[in-house]
Amino acid sequence: MHLKSSSRQSICRFAFTRHEFFLIAFISLSAAIAVAEEKKKEEKKDPPQILVAVPLTAISGATNSIKLRGLRLDNATAVRLAATNAGIQITLKSKGKADVPKPLEAKKLGDTQVEISFVLPTDAPPSSLALIVITPDGESKPHTIPVFAPGSIAKEKESNGGFRQAQALNFGQTIQGEISDANDVDTFQFSGKAGQIIHAEVHAARLGSPLDATLTLFDARGQIIAVDDDAAGGSDAGLKVKLPRAGVYFLAVQDAHGRGSGAHVYLLNVKAE
Repeated sequence: MHLKSSSRQSICRFAFTRHEFFLIAFISLSAAIAVAEEKKKEEKKDPPQILVAVPLTAISGATNSIKLRGLRLDNATAVRLAATNAGIQITLKSKGKADVPKPLEAKKLGDTQVEISFVLPTDAPPSSLALIVITPDGESKPHTIPVFAPGSIAKEKESNGGFRQAQALNFGQTIQGEISDANDVDTFQFSGKAGQIIHAEVHAARLGSPLDATLTLFDARGQIIAVDDDAAGGSDAGLKVKLPRAGVYFLAVQDAHGRGSGAHVYLLNVKAE
């Protein structure tokens, strides 16, 4: 039996069309799967990240109010401690966006924040707490803040931008300060003895602060005795100086790039041998 030429052509066209149909269906299915996978990847967001705590410390025997600045913190559902600390309850007071002053960058300063409060027992030993922010997209890595005993830390007081306004400090006491604006300088004064060895150190970058600290020691006449930028490691500053004479000395803290904000916080400790 022989098929006519037109019948053979119809069969061939049918076979070819069916092949095209399955090919198009396969391509469409593959594209749909790829789009679904890409959408799934887009929906999976990065976890939150804590960059800095303001202030940098917690005080035992006190109610502590702390702002945690970072990335993707504005949808936080809770804040917890990395380790179990009996009796410490953390309250999430607020969450939202945070301003990023120019020319500062969000990746270093953070563009979101949460505010928390908690009470530390009076007998809580000086140590540290590791805080974790929880969001629907995951948990942040623990962010550690030091714990100080009452009386061992003092707050920086404005205005202290020059020798005449210099804030008095005591050896062994830690100053909790902030370079709040561009070109801000915090000045402190102390009395020293001839030949006395002074250790001054800033803790800022190692605790997450964007501050690139510079320390400058002046004598009573305003002459520079010593200056340091990064001797303490990273972007923190430290000095070890033998005082040339007895008298009043001034210690100035500022940002090496002339920057400042509410997150440019630091701890300053001065000890004497």
